[in-house]
Amino acid sequence: MPKFTCLLPGRELADPREDFRAARKIEQYRLGSLALYLPRGLSWEYIPLDALDKAERSHRVISAGHCVTVREEKPALDLWAGEKSWTLNLEKPASARSFLDALSKD
Repeated sequence: MPKFTCLLPGRELADPREDFRAARKIEQYRLGSLALYLPRGLSWEYIPLDALDKAERSHRVISAGHCVTVREEKPALDLWAGEKSWTLNLEKPASARSFLDALSKD
């Protein structure tokens, strides 16, 4: 079983393994009923959902090429908990909507 690390000290879940097993996979992330899990090598970091203050859709711009510049906008999701913030980089716009729908049900 992987190791779990809470990104908000003092807000640790009693048993993140059970929540992780039942979590829904959205791209490389896992969304459980109690926490959002972020992959970090062979372990997982998590943010308890009840600690999140705000979540909103964002985007990132990927630039490539030297002679002919190519710009592509990719979806992202910005999350805030107190003074800390995280950006989830996504590949599909529907993934951002899935996260926002799930997080707004609280």
